Amino acid sequence: MLAQTCRYLCIAGLTALLFSACTRSTCGADKAAFLDRYYELLEEARSADLPASDPGWSQYDAAFRSYVEECYDLHEPEMTGREKRRFWRQSLRYYYQRYGDGLVKELKGKDKSTLRKIQEEAAAILEDPDALLDDAAKGLKEDWKELKERLE
Repeated sequence: MLAQTCRYLCIAGLTALLFSACTRSTCGADKAAFLDRYYELLEEARSADLPASDPGWSQYDAAFRSYVEECYDLHEPEMTGREKRRFWRQSLRYYYQRYGDGLVKELKGKDKSTLRKIQEEAAAILEDPDALLDDAAKGLKEDWKELKERLE
């Protein structure tokens, strides 16, 4: 009986360790790794330039949801205000890229957990208008540079 209990405890411990390792590897070991992986995902999705109805979005959507709903909460305490604002600004940008003109339809859709998280965090960011304006100016500059490169 004691041996069986020990076996169950060992299996439970190994399972928890494996789950923890999987979460850590997906989310990154630290804030910098997390943000790097997240922005790489967004850049990969942007480069794929898929139409909204393309089934190829499913891989990006699953990873995006994981970063927004799970990983962000793990690394948020380490992040600066600017890093948080950039994260959520880029998240909104992903949503627009993903759904394009169908964004309004998506906003009325069924699964709202990821979108609700983005809306809540974006609302919190709006509480600091000066920092938001600074980030917006920087974002516009980056967007202008990207547009200029595409047109050349």
